[in-house]
Amino acid sequence: MDKIVLSNISKSYSGISAVRDLTLNIREGEFLTLLGPSGCGKTTTLRMIAGLEDPDSGEIIVGDQTFFSIKRGLYIPPEKRDLGFIFQSYALWPHMTVRKNISLGLEEKKADKAKIETTVKNALGKVQLEGLEDRYPSELSGGQQQRVAVARMVAAEPQIFLMDEPLSNLDAMLRIGMRAELKHLHHELGATTVYVTHDQNEALTLSDRIVVMDSGILRQIGTPEEIYKKSSDLFVAKFVGSPQINILEGRTRSENNEQYFLSGSIKKKISIPSEYLDRDLTVTVRPEEIKIKSEKDADWLDCTIYSVLPAGSETIITVKKDEMDLTLKINGFADFKVDDKVWIDFNHDQMNYYDPETEKLLF
Repeated sequence: MDKIVLSNISKSYSGISAVRDLTLNIREGEFLTLLGPSGCGKTTTLRMIAGLEDPDSGEIIVGDQTFFSIKRGLYIPPEKRDLGFIFQSYALWPHMTVRKNISLGLEEKKADKAKIETTVKNALGKVQLEGLEDRYPSELSGGQQQRVAVARMVAAEPQIFLMDEPLSNLDAMLRIGMRAELKHLHHELGATTVYVTHDQNEALTLSDRIVVMDSGILRQIGTPEEIYKKSSDLFVAKFVGSPQINILEGRTRSENNEQYFLSGSIKKKISIPSEYLDRDLTVTVRPEEIKIKSEKDADWLDCTIYSVLPAGSETIITVKKDEMDLTLKINGFADFKVDDKVWIDFNHDQMNYYDPETEKLLF
């Protein structure tokens, strides 16, 4: 069942399109992430759902209520949409204690004192901040302030959670911890959540589905696995994944009843539909899908190591073949050194094929 429906939503600022004719259905109870580079329209889309920005066209429906419709002349103000919003800056009142920051919304709704006290206590428990209710925001770490913002949203019991890059101000270790907290909280509460980030690792780890946006256009929507393994176009393939995906420009050919992909001095045996033979194609392969060894193998591609970047749990290796660079990722530390001669290989079923002109996925 769809919880949020955006139909043909557009938004421009001074004649420059921020969101272009966006149609999107968000399922009830799912964690959906809007992912893309700065200026792609993801935050504008979130703010239009919240009512903080008015679309130039289209319709926004949440549940059985229309929040916005150009054709029908309908507009529901933000305070009546029953949505929880976490801003990038946390937006905590500096002169109020943690308890007061969380309870303020309930007090404005005229909730009784007993309910407020119970709700605040439960909300603090969910974000593991018990005992800090009398502190002020300036007395908290960045991670704790973020938890207060989450607790405030949880306490309000909105029908939908909206989060605008809530972890971007935290250091790397805190971000990882807060991802786990947010994912567990979503599992516990089951609230429909729309999350904005430019961090593809956050999107992949948190989401049920991801919407990849670019220049106000929806490029692809799918599960994290679909986005990562079957990127719909080269923009998505290059944007998602670290280190970045390998891209090879070349041509397919049939020789002696065998199929090959030729790119520079690379000649890779493949298996593809016959209609894609004898034509130019762009091929991608993820760094972790490339195998490497130091022993010579006639069936593997000989290369020279350009760089080795160990990072504890993984090692990033760049190899050169003539003028071509390829990036590999292997688990743990690697016993390879710069200028070593090595051999690499990857299976044809680990490759995706794109049209060089449209940059769209073919198969």
